[in-house]
Amino acid sequence: MVDQHLRRLEGTYLDPDEINSVFKSYDRKGLLYPTAGKLVMYRNPAKADTYDEVIAVWTDYFNKKLKANPPLDPDVVKALIASESDFRIDPAENKIAFGIAQITKKTWKIIQDPKGEAKEFIFNKIRQKDLKDPNIAIPIGVRWLLYKSERAEAKLGRSPTPEDIILEYKGLLKSKSDYKENALKKFRTAYGLLKKK
Repeated sequence: MVDQHLRRLEGTYLDPDEINSVFKSYDRKGLLYPTAGKLVMYRNPAKADTYDEVIAVWTDYFNKKLKANPPLDPDVVKALIASESDFRIDPAENKIAFGIAQITKKTWKIIQDPKGEAKEFIFNKIRQKDLKDPNIAIPIGVRWLLYKSERAEAKLGRSPTPEDIILEYKGLLKSKSDYKENALKKFRTAYGLLKKK
């Protein structure tokens, strides 16, 4: 039943095969890439620029598909990954979030629910173990960041800053917790380095 429903939503969902197909065939002309060569201080510096093409393709894809205004900056995506996982595919210290973009079980379920809060564009047939594949986790992370950007704008009544988007991604935008500042520390550092002239 769910599959029939999803077939009627042509162009509004992706499964692993389609993710692979879109990435391979995507027109890279004029693509905006995240900044390279700036995150040498990270635990995994050799990997810091490995996923730039994946980030560029999926940021552009979802900016266009979801008509993002303003569009999501690929450096926000890269800085998020740096702050969440240090570009490691499976950070061992976190048991509630998975992969390079640290997708939680709750998010994993939401992004596949055709009746859920992100129903205008969902994923299909994504297994929990797929979240450890950067080629799947990054498009999910980008799509979720754009959803969270919309949520942050609705909550704040203005266009969210990159930090607002990250706080909403982490579920901390309206929190009064002391953890809020700590949660932004690594993102601020990475994003600052990426934007440094």
